[in-house]
Amino acid sequence: MVPPYRDEDAHEVPRLRVAPRRRDCFGLTAADVHSAPSMDRKTGKRAAAKTSAQKEVVARMHGVARSFGAGWVLRDVSLEVRAGEVLGIVGPNGGGKSTLLLLLAGLIQPTSGRVEGQPPGRVGLVTARPGLYPLLTGRENLHHFAGLFGLSPQAVDAKAEPLVRALALSASLDTRASTWSTGMQQKLSLVRALLLSPKLLLLDEPTANLDPPVARTLYEEVRKRADEGLACVLVTHDLLAAETFCDRVLLVDGEVLRELAFDARAVPDAGPLLSAWRQAMAAR
Repeated sequence: MVPPYRDEDAHEVPRLRVAPRRRDCFGLTAADVHSAPSMDRKTGKRAAAKTSAQKEVVARMHGVARSFGAGWVLRDVSLEVRAGEVLGIVGPNGGGKSTLLLLLAGLIQPTSGRVEGQPPGRVGLVTARPGLYPLLTGRENLHHFAGLFGLSPQAVDAKAEPLVRALALSASLDTRASTWSTGMQQKLSLVRALLLSPKLLLLDEPTANLDPPVARTLYEEVRKRADEGLACVLVTHDLLAAETFCDRVLLVDGEVLRELAFDARAVPDAGPLLSAWRQAMAAR
C-alpha cells in the first residue's frame, strides 16, 4: 500500500456516475460482468462489494507532468489505482495515455510531480504488440521471459497451466509463435504478464486488431483477475468495452478531463461515455 496523501493536495477532476448500455458488441451487459463474480456459489447470496474508499491503493500519481523535448504530453495528472478495480483510460490519439502507463510501470520518470506504486517485479504490462520471439514455441517464450525474473521452467509451467487452459492455448503451446494468430499471441502475452503474480496489471490497447470473441475472452480474464483483487489499468479506444468492463474511466487529453464511475445496478443508458467525451472535448 502506498502512503496516503492530504485532501488539500488532491487535484479536482469532474466526476460523473453513469449507467452503461444494456448490451454491447460482445453480447453481454456490464451487470453480467460485474455482478457474477461477487456471488457466493455455496450460499447463493451476493457478497458485499467494497466501496472505492475501502479498496487498497496500489499506485498513485500526484501532480505529474511529463515532457518530451519542448512538448508537454501530460500536465498536472493526479489519480489512484485501486486493488479489485479496472480503471479505464480513454482519450484522443496523442493525449498521453500510453505515456501515463509507462509512468505507472516505472519505465520512464515524470518531469515533475511524483508517482508512487509497485516495484517493477510486481507490475505486469500488456501492449498492442505481443513482443514474442517467433522462432520459440509459446512455452519457450514463457520460460525465457519468466526466467529473467528467476522463475524456473517447472515453476513457470505450474503457474501458467491454469491460465493457458482458460485461454484455450494448451494445444498450441509447444508450437512456434510464428505460426500463431495475432489473437493467440496476445493471449499468451497476458499469460506472460500474470506469471509473476503482479499487484498491478497495465494494458495498453490489448485488443487492437483482435476479433470480438478473442477480445471478449481477454477482457473477461482481466475482469476476473480484478474481481480477485488485482489492480488493472486499461487504455482503450473501445468505449463499449470501457463501459462494460471498467469500474471507473478517466477521460485523458494531456490532463484528466473527467472521471466517470459506472454502476451496473442502474438503469442502462445509451452511450454515456461517448457523450461525456464529446462534452469534455467541446469544453476545452
